Amino acid sequence: MRNQLALAATTALAVMLTACGGTEDESGETSAVDEVMTAEPAIDTAEDGEIDTADPVENDSADETDEPAESEAAEPEPEPASTASASPRTTPTPRPTPSQVASMEPPASFTTCGVCHSVERGENRIGPTLAGVFGRKAGSVSGANYSPAMRSADITWNEANLRRYLRDPHAVVPGGTMPNPGLDAEETQSVVNYLKTL
Repeated sequence: MRNQLALAATTALAVMLTACGGTEDESGETSAVDEVMTAEPAIDTAEDGEIDTADPVENDSADETDEPAESEAAEPEPEPASTASASPRTTPTPRPTPSQVASMEPPASFTTCGVCHSVERGENRIGPTLAGVFGRKAGSVSGANYSPAMRSADITWNEANLRRYLRDPHAVVPGGTMPNPGLDAEETQSVVNYLKTL
């Protein structure tokens, strides 16, 4: 399209210049206008009927119908980096916060325990806080008033040890000061289940 427009403009210019003056200058040589008029541009006829010149005329202004050059085309967005890890990680179940613990309903059998023990972290009473007791080493709460027997006991409070201790504290820690809470097997299990949530 641009080539056709350039050819038409050149031809029109040559016709106008010819109408304004002669074809030869004073020296008798053929003018540039005559050369333009007599020169035949190399023209190829495409199969679809459009005319294409062999020597296209460049135009600085882009035709509105032209597609943008490859450099002007929008660059594709980069793909996001893969964040998949080599091996899946298991997320530990989070322990409830103190406010969540306070909102949990302790079993009726825990009433005996609550006389001497708090369920809030850092709050020791006659006995140590029971917050975080599950999985904790016996006699390890800072600032708690332990008996020498409990301080020297080599026990970790897992489910089996808690059940045994609540059933008969003096059999598990001889010389300890905790009184027997007098819980049966079902009550003991309900207290242990509650302690696991603290």
